[in-house]
Amino acid sequence: MPEKSVGFAIGNLRARENRLLKKNDLSGFAAANNVTELARMLRDKGIGKTDGADVPVLLHEDAEEMWKYLTDNAPDTAAFAPFLCENDFHNYKAVLKGIIRGREYVDLLILPASVELSALEKAVKEKRFDLLPDYMQKPAAEAYEVLAQSGDSQLADCITDAGCMSAQRLLAEKSKNTVIKDLITVSVFYKNIKAALRAAKTGRSARFIESTLTETGVVSKKAMVTAALGGEEKILELLSKAVTVGGAEAAEAYKKSPGDFEKYADNRLISTAKRCKYITIGIEPLIGYMLARKAQITDLQIIYSGVKTGQNSDKTLERLRELYG
Repeated sequence: MPEKSVGFAIGNLRARENRLLKKNDLSGFAAANNVTELARMLRDKGIGKTDGADVPVLLHEDAEEMWKYLTDNAPDTAAFAPFLCENDFHNYKAVLKGIIRGREYVDLLILPASVELSALEKAVKEKRFDLLPDYMQKPAAEAYEVLAQSGDSQLADCITDAGCMSAQRLLAEKSKNTVIKDLITVSVFYKNIKAALRAAKTGRSARFIESTLTETGVVSKKAMVTAALGGEEKILELLSKAVTVGGAEAAEAYKKSPGDFEKYADNRLISTAKRCKYITIGIEPLIGYMLARKAQITDLQIIYSGVKTGQNSDKTLERLRELYG
């Protein structure tokens, strides 16, 4: 393979951007009569590769193809670290629950990942958390203790997710890239707000909430914990004051429905990512393409759910996210 360069990567990327799904593609998928027809339509469009596979498998393959393209073509894969570490934490959750509960987990893993499967397995089986990256060690050990001692998989997941968000902020700061830092700020902030709202709605304890939330760079963790303990309205009041990330609009969306809020949060990230398209020299266009592909997969998951449950296609289309193009 020729030596990688930003110019080569971006020139190659523009053709791929043109192949991102359009509204009429999504409308056609949403109108599928059943999930078998949807799977065929996706394969015809080049999404997934396994003949006869169901939609979740095709989307898993699509995500892996996207990551392979990026890691094969990006001149600096370190720039993807704040995003790639999500795969590592996801994989750790799968391995942790699989080993402790004696379940299969290999098919749940997401590739590529910066942490080898063997290291994750040894960390759990032998409590060798020192084999993991520094930013994974503490949450991995805490999640292990919770799951092994109490069996509380939800708390173990929340501890791992919080560790992931903290790692993303750390790695974004290390990148010294303004766009990457802005993208991670939006992503981590809204993940925290979603977690706070879930905790408030289910009346979670202060200990649980403390374990679930992180610093965001927008509002303090302390303020979010206090708001979560006060209920949904207090969180929405706090959210409304987060003007730099569109908090007021997000709060109004939540008042309509949690689904509208989820859609707003995803759209806010894509809106921020669109800045990447207009940067001609740098890694940013590849970062934007990655987020566009991830948003596209989210849309296809929504469509799959709609087709599977027989939802009216117009209702399904209302739930779809803003397109990158």
